[in-house]
Amino acid sequence: MNQGQRINVRQLVYMGLLVGIGTLLMVTVQIPVFTEYLMYDPSDVAMLIGGFWFGPLAGIVMSFFKALLYLFSKGLAGPIGAMANFFATAAFVGVAAFIYQRDRTFRGAVKGMIMGTLAMVILSGFTNYFIALPLWGIPQEALLPTILAATTPFNIFRGTVNSILTIFVYKRVKKLLQSL
Repeated sequence: MNQGQRINVRQLVYMGLLVGIGTLLMVTVQIPVFTEYLMYDPSDVAMLIGGFWFGPLAGIVMSFFKALLYLFSKGLAGPIGAMANFFATAAFVGVAAFIYQRDRTFRGAVKGMIMGTLAMVILSGFTNYFIALPLWGIPQEALLPTILAATTPFNIFRGTVNSILTIFVYKRVKKLLQSL
């Protein structure tokens, strides 16, 4: 195996720790926003830190495991929400980390988070229209109004708040984890 193919155990440990932190935040911090069923949690901050630190693919993989762990914590009642959360978080983190990877400056991070929020809003719109909302029994005629009135503003809020929180904690969390 050449050096590029080696598995970095330290990186896997940090990624696992961030997934654990994200899952814990997702399970314990649930704040209703706009409706009683749209719950904000700051778990995307941990995924975004991992994406910025290790790259977009790592951020997407971490988002998958966070959603999977959340599914296990909610049991069979939560597969639709876990799936929708994965797609939203993966879009946000993947795009933000991809842009930041090419421009590792504060400006690059902000640009990435703005574009990541837009990607999350767009992918969530499609996911909710074609998969999640129909599976939850929302009638066809109510899909677009629900997306425009509830899920789109929620995802803009979610992306904005998680971006701001990430700006405040990224360097501190990275230094803390590196000191362990």
